[in-house]
Amino acid sequence: MPGYLLDTCAWIDALLAPEKLRQSVRKIIASKTPLHLCSVSLIEFARKEVRGDISISMPCAEWFERIALPKGKIILLDVSPPIAVDATRLPQPFVNRQGNVHKDPMDLIIVATARHHDLTLLTSDQVLLDYPGVRTANTR
Repeated sequence: MPGYLLDTCAWIDALLAPEKLRQSVRKIIASKTPLHLCSVSLIEFARKEVRGDISISMPCAEWFERIALPKGKIILLDVSPPIAVDATRLPQPFVNRQGNVHKDPMDLIIVATARHHDLTLLTSDQVLLDYPGVRTANTR
């Protein structure tokens, strides 16, 4: 059975705005297919919440436990030493449309996590979709 890693925005969309996701992605999320989330996505979410970019109905830590990480549905993946190393040594640099190397450490860790666990990365981030070093599926 294939496995999927939700990037931070895909996870947020799945929780707060599922209508933004493609029908095929909503089917994956609703199925029994394993869904994974890199632990750095919790940091990205918490940063968005504290800045006011996201509004939730309870304290962030409680929301993670009660709402965002349903038991048995999302498998939280920690950053292991091999993932940390791979994130700094990915083959072929990320290059954005302006030709600049993409250096967002969270994105690098998420990609390294997908590679390490042989997961398809669900994302709408064009830089990640264009990167040939990982399997991706566009969520929007």
